[in-house]
Amino acid sequence: MNFKILTFNWHEPYLCMLARIGYEFLVVEPEISSDQYRRWDENMRPVPTNVELISMSTAREILDRGEFDLIIAHNIKDLIAVRDYSVPKIMVFHNCLTTEIKLGQDRISRSDYIEKIDILMKGVQKVFISGKKKSDWGLKGAVIPPGLDINDYGGYHGTKDVVLQVGNLLLERDLMMGYSTSQQIVGDHPLVTLGLNPKILGSRLSRGFTDLLENFRQSRVFINTTVDEFEDGYNLSMLEAMATGMPVVSSWNKTSPINNAENGYISNDLQYLNNRLEYLLKNQDEAMKLGEKARKTVQEKFPLHKFLASWGKVIEKSVVDFLESTGINLQNKNIPFENKVRKNILMDFVSYPATTAHYLERAFKLKHNVITCGAQINADIIKLWNLEALNHDITPQDIYRDNATPLQDILKQLPDGWEPDFYMWVETGLSDIPSDLHSHKIPKICYLIDTHIHLDRHIEIAKSFDFIFLAQKIYVQPMKNAGIKNVSWLPLACDPEIHGKIQADKSIDVGFVGTISSTKDRRRELLERLQKQFHLDCQRKFMEEMAEHYSKSRIVFNNAVNNDLNMRVFEALCSGSLLLTDFAPGSGLDELFQDKIHLVNYNDDELEDRVAEYLDNAAERERIATAGRKEVLQKHTYVHRADEIIRILNDELGNEKDANLIDKKPDSYYGNIRKDLIPLVPIDAKCILEVGCAAGLTGQELKRRNGAFVAGVELDCNAALEAESILDDVINGDIEKIEIPYRDETFDCILFADVLEHLVDPLNVLVRVKRLLKDNGTVVACIPNVQFHGVIHQLIEGNWTYEKEGILDATHLRFFTLKEIEKMFKQAGYFIKGVEEVLDPQYDKLSSSSMTALNFGRTQINDLTPDEIKRFFVFQYKIIAAPCEVVKNKDKNMSQNNEYLTVLDNLVAEANQAEEVGDLEIALKLYDRALKMDPKHYETLIGIGNTYMKLQQPEKAKNFFEQALSLEPENTKGLLGVGSLALHNGDLNKANICFTKLLRNEPDNTKALCGLGILMSSRNDLGGAMGYFCKALDINPDNISACQLLLELSYKTEKFERIEFYLHKYLEFHPANLNMQFALAGIQYKLEKFDEAIKNLEQILILDPKHELALTLLDDVRADVV
Repeated sequence: MNFKILTFNWHEPYLCMLARIGYEFLVVEPEISSDQYRRWDENMRPVPTNVELISMSTAREILDRGEFDLIIAHNIKDLIAVRDYSVPKIMVFHNCLTTEIKLGQDRISRSDYIEKIDILMKGVQKVFISGKKKSDWGLKGAVIPPGLDINDYGGYHGTKDVVLQVGNLLLERDLMMGYSTSQQIVGDHPLVTLGLNPKILGSRLSRGFTDLLENFRQSRVFINTTVDEFEDGYNLSMLEAMATGMPVVSSWNKTSPINNAENGYISNDLQYLNNRLEYLLKNQDEAMKLGEKARKTVQEKFPLHKFLASWGKVIEKSVVDFLESTGINLQNKNIPFENKVRKNILMDFVSYPATTAHYLERAFKLKHNVITCGAQINADIIKLWNLEALNHDITPQDIYRDNATPLQDILKQLPDGWEPDFYMWVETGLSDIPSDLHSHKIPKICYLIDTHIHLDRHIEIAKSFDFIFLAQKIYVQPMKNAGIKNVSWLPLACDPEIHGKIQADKSIDVGFVGTISSTKDRRRELLERLQKQFHLDCQRKFMEEMAEHYSKSRIVFNNAVNNDLNMRVFEALCSGSLLLTDFAPGSGLDELFQDKIHLVNYNDDELEDRVAEYLDNAAERERIATAGRKEVLQKHTYVHRADEIIRILNDELGNEKDANLIDKKPDSYYGNIRKDLIPLVPIDAKCILEVGCAAGLTGQELKRRNGAFVAGVELDCNAALEAESILDDVINGDIEKIEIPYRDETFDCILFADVLEHLVDPLNVLVRVKRLLKDNGTVVACIPNVQFHGVIHQLIEGNWTYEKEGILDATHLRFFTLKEIEKMFKQAGYFIKGVEEVLDPQYDKLSSSSMTALNFGRTQINDLTPDEIKRFFVFQYKIIAAPCEVVKNKDKNMSQNNEYLTVLDNLVAEANQAEEVGDLEIALKLYDRALKMDPKHYETLIGIGNTYMKLQQPEKAKNFFEQALSLEPENTKGLLGVGSLALHNGDLNKANICFTKLLRNEPDNTKALCGLGILMSSRNDLGGAMGYFCKALDINPDNISACQLLLELSYKTEKFERIEFYLHKYLEFHPANLNMQFALAGIQYKLEKFDEAIKNLEQILILDPKHELALTLLDDVRADVV
């Protein structure tokens, strides 16, 4: 099949390799800034015959016609550009995420970045250009290294005695490209540099592919210095040089294809590499011998045919998987229910937009394949139900079914290959269940809403279903008493896109939307009472118009019918207005929301008092309304309800097929990287033991971080087998029964990631492994907190229900609170150096309050301190501990100088790490111990000064910075510290002296440039300040501090052109930084570049639909356009 593929021009050489597969490629030349496009550069490669260059607008026209078979993206911007098109997509990862984050000065965490792009990655096949890239991203996907046909190259003669270096932005990307290292290796030898390198004197672009090949052929030797931590040991330029027959001299990188003295030279010793360059420059014959072996290496390890075959498989898989994701089973696979990520759901209900069934359909469609069947409401129903105000089209279902149509007739009309995983009937009050429902083996579920009105009828309906979900909790037990199995409470919910907050003036005291009886009943009586005293506005509105009415109301009134938990509760909370509702005892309302925290409850006799109280107290009213909206959005949308249905079906249907499934861990249980624990392992730990290493992914990350030796202990034999291919050593066995075959004082760190709670005697294990720790070794452990409020709540209700994962994991043998953790470590002979907490997000809303009591259903705990309250919201404690005797022994070893220095260096390194991760109090304690060992240790003095600055205590920092500078007057760290402190204290002359002196020694120090920029700004020389910030950004476009400072001055001076340029530059590196993209949109608005501002704001709202500032600015821009 000849696929028609859309892709983007970010890398001409790679696209030329890919085009060799023979398919038709249409390549967009993407816009990189206003009216500037990344055109195909024929100096890099000529355009292949099966490649056509097009604009993005042309691409959209072809996409709209449905003519593309596949999209290949090369970055997040590409995915954003095609987000709305339902076409198979592949994302190629050309760089390590670690590298991108580091180039951006760690302004965004890995987890935050992955979370932001997660929505764009759904259903996208992933291709990594190396195993290192895949490991670094931690995502699943295919690894396809580059591939070359060496017959396209060759002809090396090396007659020019020069070193060749090829690459773009080598200096700007020194972190990964190792340009500074290459300069040390090359030294005074003649060097030719090809590529886009505006800051490297003499560097030039090649004059076409022929010119590039000629440089490969005639230059004597190729230099490569890609940095092991951040990049592969090769790139396409190096492989092309090798394919030509050119020898390579390379700095050490564990993924390099170079074997020292066999097909080139590779070493950590830069002087050795300098000597090897000199040797090859003097020995042409030897260069040709090495180059010929390098050529064979490319032929063996990077063949073009393997690259093309791998891409062919990925393209085919992407298309097939995409079709199957729509529910069509092309390959007749028999996938167990619980393993099928996207379910095929056949929903049966009467079409009516303002109903629970419609909202559930919308929620299911986000993650699953849904086909609907049923009738639709007609004019008679609209009149009977008083729905004339429903201003929404009533769309027919995918397949029509009236009450007389059997399910068998519906199944015959489904698309070929589309088989439902379950049938779901949702009560609308307008349809009956199919007469032949009992004869079908498909899992059958129903969602019953108005059981408080139709209990007997619902019991009869429920008998025909395998799983029953009730909107009203109080009727779950009566259903079970009637012999109905698999009954669950599933409360109603909200749809934020329909019921969400609308910006509107609060013009109504009390708002109500709903039916009011013509006869006297409780609701009518309560509303009439409110009407007499307040501005009450009752309406019959639906969906967005209802949300608008709620949003205009200071208070939304609700009352229950037969103590039901109705839709109005969730929809009103979603609008962001205060909900005033009755208690509805037994409805479960108090289990979902708290009085005066998320909403306000009333008794009938105090209704008017409650309304008056919260009309008079606007601040308290809005606080509760905001908290209520946050709670409903976090826990009570129809997406949450759809997920809960799927979770229950996965568990129960899985149990029917596998009686032991309750004991089986999910696949992810052994395949997680504990990224939260990695920063707790000392950065200088070279020998690590991970107890409970699972499949070895956490250990692999530790090895990648600094090349540590990592051994693992794992009980599960399958997980241990996987870990063996990753870690240096794996022991398969029970840590409580086996002896660890290592000598005393072997390990720098022992890691227990969710292990101790699984042991019969964790205290004994901690005692036994202590001998394995070096003198300055640590234990890192994470342990769940059984004091967590969710566990306490269950216990009070008499429940202690084990789960597959979590605090009540079915395999947990021991349970701990923080006090018990402290006791255990103390008894085992350790002291705890640090404790980190994993907190329930709900704690945020309590942390600033003055609460001293917590409610757990019918029980209240009083007289709690803030720390005691906090412990009820901790999921898990992360512990850093060290053996007590180690601390005592350190002082005994001080007399031995080498060991003394080792201890000192380790202390400072540990303190640096604590400072970097924000554990500033721990950092100060460690620095203080280091200072007692050597009061004139320069790095310690600087570290203490920096830590006090971060603690906002500059008066304490001053003495340490000045001591450090007196020891080394020219040291840049000392000058920067003293200068920054002087700037903070308003001593501009002293700051100027320090920063200027620093820049004489280190002209490209961006921190000093920014310091001078702030100084000039303080002197009201805004133009001079902007000049310094621009210079800092010219050196490093990733400098977010300089960018933000320049942004601030741009608004002060009303000069926006330069900041627009630098924001574009910054976003080329970090397209997912929404704050900077919003800043760019604001600048474009100021420059009246409205179309560009709108485009950026719309991109922000794709990743964060609730970005309030972006929503507001977008309205402003569109208003100005009009």
